[in-house]
Amino acid sequence: MASPAPKPRVGILPPEERMAMFSGAKRLGLHPYEFGGFISLESGPNMDPNIVGGAGGRHKGMIQFGQNEQKLYGITGPQTRAGQIEKVVQYFQDRGFKPGMPIERAYATVLGGNPNVSLNSKDSFGTSVASALPRFKKGGDLYANAQRVLGDIPAEYTSSPPPSSIGAATPPPREQGNNLGASLLNLIKNAGLGTIFKPQSSINPYDELLDPQSYLQVFANRLMEGEEV
Repeated sequence: MASPAPKPRVGILPPEERMAMFSGAKRLGLHPYEFGGFISLESGPNMDPNIVGGAGGRHKGMIQFGQNEQKLYGITGPQTRAGQIEKVVQYFQDRGFKPGMPIERAYATVLGGNPNVSLNSKDSFGTSVASALPRFKKGGDLYANAQRVLGDIPAEYTSSPPPSSIGAATPPPREQGNNLGASLLNLIKNAGLGTIFKPQSSINPYDELLDPQSYLQVFANRLMEGEEV
């Protein structure tokens, strides 16, 4: 007689909150255990949505929202994981994170406010994406913690991407900036602005921290102010 199949692990969270975490990971295109791993780093082993921390105890929640972000996303009063995950996803979308970016770019979005910041930049506690990354990869302690908290991945979320490997290939920020700069230069010239555009622009078209919208906004602001760019 065949032995019965093992019961699925359901983790330690209430069902609604557990499923909300899987849903958030899927919407961001992240593997749930990697996502849960970095959430554990930010908000403790049980992914506490009400935890307060950071420099001066001014940050709160699962991704340690700063004071301005708390106002912007309504992080006030007692929070649930299911309620806060919507605000977490919105934060990522607002900061330019796209589904399909790897977990290191997700953590960069939280640690540095932008998915394209340097992975070696450190916060006020000396933490960098590069130094923390192995902990929420498969084999890391925070990845294992996410497995404990979340339990087995439900069938409807098994299409989540596999855990990414350390050093997974992504376009280097500098290369992304080069492509962006070239495209915008062509756009500016084709729009008839070439006569006031100098090769040595005071706007750096290769700045890896500027997304296209930010770049154009800076350029437009300088034009409106009558500056020679």
